Amino acid sequence: MDRYLVIEGNNLEYMSRSLSVTLRVFKGEKMLVASNRELGIVTQGKDWNNLMKNIRDVIETYFDIPSADIVKINLEIDPMVSENAETASC
Repeated sequence: MDRYLVIEGNNLEYMSRSLSVTLRVFKGEKMLVASNRELGIVTQGKDWNNLMKNIRDVIETYFDIPSADIVKINLEIDPMVSENAETASC
């Protein structure tokens, strides 16, 4: 299990960089969707940049961390939505 340690409330003293999340990215009815069924994480965005921002937000909220920078985010991108994927980043 991935772990992190928080000292004195929100004062982050140490955090393991072993946190890793894989999200499946696919095209919904009107938006791009990223999800991880095992964790129950789902977010969406109208374009790649919006989706990447929302992925960071949902990761920070799920793990209750100040920044998604400490989490390795892996995207499994459906071939139907891979257009323009290389220009966006988390």
